[in-house]
Amino acid sequence: MARGTSAGLLSSPVGRPQSVFKHEILRQYLDPFAGMTGKQSAGGRVVIVDGYAGCGRYDSGQPASAELIMKTAKRFRARAVHTFFVEEDRSSFAKLDAVVAEYRAAGVDAIAQPGRVEDHLDTVIGVAHGVPLFCFFDPCGAVVPFEFLSSFLSGQRCRVRPATEVLLNFSAEFTRRAAGALVAGQADNSGVLALDRTCGGQWWRQIALEAQQRSHTGSYEKAAEAIATEYAARLGHAARATAVTIPVRKRQHHQPTYHLVFLTRSPYGRWVFGDSVAKARKAWLRCLDPEPDDAADEPALFSWGDLTETAIKREDDQAQRRVEENLRDLLAAMSGFQLVRQAAAVMNGVFGVATELVVVRAVRALETAGALVIRRPCPSRPRDWVVERPRAPRGTP
Repeated sequence: MARGTSAGLLSSPVGRPQSVFKHEILRQYLDPFAGMTGKQSAGGRVVIVDGYAGCGRYDSGQPASAELIMKTAKRFRARAVHTFFVEEDRSSFAKLDAVVAEYRAAGVDAIAQPGRVEDHLDTVIGVAHGVPLFCFFDPCGAVVPFEFLSSFLSGQRCRVRPATEVLLNFSAEFTRRAAGALVAGQADNSGVLALDRTCGGQWWRQIALEAQQRSHTGSYEKAAEAIATEYAARLGHAARATAVTIPVRKRQHHQPTYHLVFLTRSPYGRWVFGDSVAKARKAWLRCLDPEPDDAADEPALFSWGDLTETAIKREDDQAQRRVEENLRDLLAAMSGFQLVRQAAAVMNGVFGVATELVVVRAVRALETAGALVIRRPCPSRPRDWVVERPRAPRGTP
């Protein structure tokens, strides 16, 4: 049984930095999604589905994914945000249903359904006909079978508009276990067969075997990363969408716990998602506790929080320099461009690290240095800015 990662397994996200990371992405991304896509929808309607919703709220009272989604719906009631939540585990569903009832009583359009997301997605698609749709799939273990997902994304929801976006958890821990069983000769292992269904075939097996052969440490990290990257590429191709893969770790030097796979057909979606991930990364860094060795080496004059903020500042500065390099390279190849239309190239190497504010600083630094000029059709929306090579003075050969 695949159930949500907060389906009674966690009492609080505290001490679980990887949960803080993905929940912060939802906080940062869902409001822009509802606001931006709702403007293009009749009646401002938007549909959001959480296919593995868990309990909806931690035992500590902190919101899990389902409640975060309902909070967005509550803020955007004028946009008519319809929310659907599915949970297979019975005890978790009972708790989820109670949380949903609270928000429904407050005027939020929210429905909780027991069972598998595959059994309810057709209903959601029907409600979302002609309406922007955001899907969040965050299971423990295997995700929705590839064939089901690709059919859904390449069928009724195959067009650029209305927007269809997906954020899913592709478990690195599950992938490593399945790869380990495969390498051990257990081709009929239940985890191996489950990953076949998740990936839509056995193509991942050769990737796992080759990655393991190249590994000098015996780790399955590279195998899991290569499989997640190929999975995202295949799903993106089937959906005719851009796929972005983000590794999420418990600590900076740990192997990823999971990879987040994001699908969008909009350059604006990619831009805003990159900014959301970068902000979530800062929240993730701030919630990390020092490890014993770190605490022992910590200077008495500085708190762990001070050291974290210093590290974040250093990371921002490094990201800004990389964005400046990227901008110079782009302007060497073209006379000008709108930032959002070149999101991947602008944030190359620092996607999910450079916030929009870091990009703005890089652009302004180059403007001050005379390396580019900026046209600001809307000063408050940097993504819409156009950067161009500076014009040579008249008479200059």
